[in-house]
Amino acid sequence: IENDMLFIGSLVSRITTVPSTMRRGSKLLSFVFMMLLPCHRSFVSFNKYIATRAFYKKRQLHVHSPPKSSERSHNNTNEHVKFENDEHYCNITDGFGCQALEMHKCPPKSNEQWIRIELETDIPHISKQEIMQRIFQAEKNQSNYGRSDLFQREWLPAEEKGTNLDKSFTVLQFNVLAEGLSFGPDARSPFTPTKRLKELKAKNTYGGFTSVKHPQICFNYQLRRWRLLQAILYVDADIIGLEEVDRFHGFFLPMLKKFGYDGIFLPKIHSPGVKLGWYSDGCALLFRTSMFKLEDINNNRYKKGNQVCIVARLRHRLTQQIINVAVTHLKAQQNEECELIRKEQVDELLQEFLNKTVTSEEEPIIVLGDFNSEPSSESVKKVNRFLQSAYDLEKDKKLVTTWKTRGNSTVRRVIDYIFYSANLQFKSRLSIPFEAIEEEKIPSLRYPS
Repeated sequence: IENDMLFIGSLVSRITTVPSTMRRGSKLLSFVFMMLLPCHRSFVSFNKYIATRAFYKKRQLHVHSPPKSSERSHNNTNEHVKFENDEHYCNITDGFGCQALEMHKCPPKSNEQWIRIELETDIPHISKQEIMQRIFQAEKNQSNYGRSDLFQREWLPAEEKGTNLDKSFTVLQFNVLAEGLSFGPDARSPFTPTKRLKELKAKNTYGGFTSVKHPQICFNYQLRRWRLLQAILYVDADIIGLEEVDRFHGFFLPMLKKFGYDGIFLPKIHSPGVKLGWYSDGCALLFRTSMFKLEDINNNRYKKGNQVCIVARLRHRLTQQIINVAVTHLKAQQNEECELIRKEQVDELLQEFLNKTVTSEEEPIIVLGDFNSEPSSESVKKVNRFLQSAYDLEKDKKLVTTWKTRGNSTVRRVIDYIFYSANLQFKSRLSIPFEAIEEEKIPSLRYPS
């Protein structure tokens, strides 16, 4: 979900594996590889892969280095993070005293490259119980300004019920709306902005969501980060795709590790938040370590735009089945030029990124992403020709993944998706609380992104 869509990102679907007699041909497989799935939560079983539940969310860190390349190890950092050219990164300390890495260079015949990654959390020693207490306290504090309980969702079963739940898993897609893209006028950034303060305030006050009720409370990141974590834990997903993540090592990874997750982060090179004094945002993929083992990672940058795509091979521990999961966030802005870029990005995803990772036509594929395009767009249609959507993109008139008000303009659209290959069997999806969203819009006190 993009910005407001983040709430709807909690779509869910369940899938089961299809017998080998139903395998797809190599040509169709290459197309399936190119298909993207929106961030949803899904269960997958490996006799009949079952995919269930997912949330929308956007952006990740970008890394080109293959899994076998050298890795840096830092306190509280993700062991799977790799750096393209280590010599370009230097250790820095942000304005709050936390360790970070920065890469800033102007390579020949290319645009300026600037990546800033935090390496440690400001909450180094915290227990699961203390995390839950902070979540409760954040919701309670926001309740002083209005209703703050999360939207209620329910699981909607598929018409054909899957079997073998022990081999099932849940997938979540969620765009968390980066702190560096939604901060208020009084927020203190970890670094000095490079843009003029007047321009910064004019364009980036609460990310433009100034009409949200009590924006100073809704977008207070010291509260909102716990509400984001609450929305993620609410789904209890086994695989999580996030976009617009700029506090991965400083918050999301260390907190979710307490609940049995590990993950990968891929930052954007030209993240707009960096010049505003914040960290780079990007995409993230997290997985439950008791259920999945990471076998391989392919981190990719699109040739056009600054967007990124993570493709990972996860091995289901119980069945030893490999499942390929892609998390991406495509070019924003609604105009013909940007839609052409999104179409090229989808081609690249399907024809290059997935084909580099998938080794057999029997391997299931899940694509989670914020496509920034509606179902009628050519970029989404390309994916939907070869992958199935966990949500009904044609008949569900109450399907919405972003319903936001910026200033006097209100926009309701579907731009986030969960796609899965035909050798997975859909089991259930998480409902969209249409009426509640219609009243509150998103983000709001009842949904943080």
